[in-house]
Amino acid sequence: MTRRDGDNPGARVRFAPSPTGRLHLGSARTALFNWLVARGSGGDMILRLEDTDRERSSAEFERDIMDSMLWMGLDWDEGPDVGGEHGPYRQSERMDIYSGYARRLLEEDRAYRCYCTPEELKERKNAAVGEGRAWRYDRKCLGLTDEERARLTAEGRPYAIRFRVPEGEVTVNDMLRGEVKVNASEIDDFIILRSDGRAGFHLAVVVDDITMEVTHVIRGDDHLTNAVRHVLIFRALGAAPPMFLHHSLLMGPDGAKLSKRHGATSVSDYREMGYLPQALINYLALLSWSPGDDREIFTPGELVEEFSIEGVSAGKAIFDMDKLNWLNRQHMKMLSDSELTDLVIDHLDRSLARDKMEIAVASVRNGMETLADIASQPLDIYVRPAGELSDKAAGELVKSPDIEEALDLLISTLEKHPSNGMATAERIVDDLRREAAERGWKAKTVLWPFRLAVTGSTVGPDLTYLILFWGPGGCADRVRATKRTLEERDE
Repeated sequence: MTRRDGDNPGARVRFAPSPTGRLHLGSARTALFNWLVARGSGGDMILRLEDTDRERSSAEFERDIMDSMLWMGLDWDEGPDVGGEHGPYRQSERMDIYSGYARRLLEEDRAYRCYCTPEELKERKNAAVGEGRAWRYDRKCLGLTDEERARLTAEGRPYAIRFRVPEGEVTVNDMLRGEVKVNASEIDDFIILRSDGRAGFHLAVVVDDITMEVTHVIRGDDHLTNAVRHVLIFRALGAAPPMFLHHSLLMGPDGAKLSKRHGATSVSDYREMGYLPQALINYLALLSWSPGDDREIFTPGELVEEFSIEGVSAGKAIFDMDKLNWLNRQHMKMLSDSELTDLVIDHLDRSLARDKMEIAVASVRNGMETLADIASQPLDIYVRPAGELSDKAAGELVKSPDIEEALDLLISTLEKHPSNGMATAERIVDDLRREAAERGWKAKTVLWPFRLAVTGSTVGPDLTYLILFWGPGGCADRVRATKRTLEERDE
């Protein structure tokens, strides 16, 4: 599903998570920025799984990453499930490709074999630390003669391949941070192929970006130091580095990197907590990005139109739960009663007709901050049998002033309105207020018994929704049933 035009190719970006855990909000934000750039430019979004950590990677986490992205609406054009011209898209399936590039660097004297064992490296590191020296690989194996290398190889001594860091200054051009310059003398000769044949992180990332024709690398600023090594490998392989953008990491309210000690951190957590994907996307986009005005509410489509790299800031991105809750409420307000009912239908009594479900949801939606809040709303009133009263409701009715006259007034007023609808419901409530005033009553004298008699409960939504749900005639029948219940209690 390539979206590029041959004369005006869009950006080719990649989101490359490690399937060693559920999709973190910070990673989801990175995925979102990449997706917005791809969709906004008419380019391609690549999903690449960096699954070389055999012990921690799992199919379960891989599925969570993809399910969470799709729930958020972040689709991709190439990936492990949809394929593409530049696959495979799991690093574990690309080891032969990495080995070929490592051999090429070895043959061109840009890398060398390192026979140092982990024990030897640890011993030399401890010695350096003990002497107060900073440790970096001492290039012992770079100085081996051809005869020494041949002997070690003949002995079956395992070896890794290290990248030979050249002298001079390395510059990373970052779209957000400008030129980042590092002296190569500060970088040790890092491993690009382990002794077990697995590629090192740096080689795998660069080879993938080259072979997948990635034009923009958008990721967290914790990768900025890695970018220096990546630029060196790009140059060694004769490839131009992509355009880099290293955005700020997602922080908790205390300024530390967002972690489990701050609460829920994965996308699936927030899905289970009842947040809307469009609200989560809206919120994550606003962390480090601004449209240039005070606007804060965006649909995913509007974000694609408005988002630009130029609007991304290097400032800290602090996760604010209150702001997310506010945005979630705004997006919930944008849903119709029918759409909201579809999202919470598993919490509704299936014995209700669809139109009744929508009225019930409409009656409580203003009390909801997330979809999960539907579980705490007083929806049981809509399935409570007529005349069935909670002890509290019965007690309130008994002590209500002029209760018999109030109940009779409710029945007579309701029966004057054969039709139903919100306008009728509002008119009935107005009539009841007027009737109460004519009798010298406070409105509560008749409206409070209305709620108690119709619902059998002391809590519930606005009275107009009760009338809309049962209709004027149905409400009158429920009031009669309540009268009978009270009479039976007196006997």
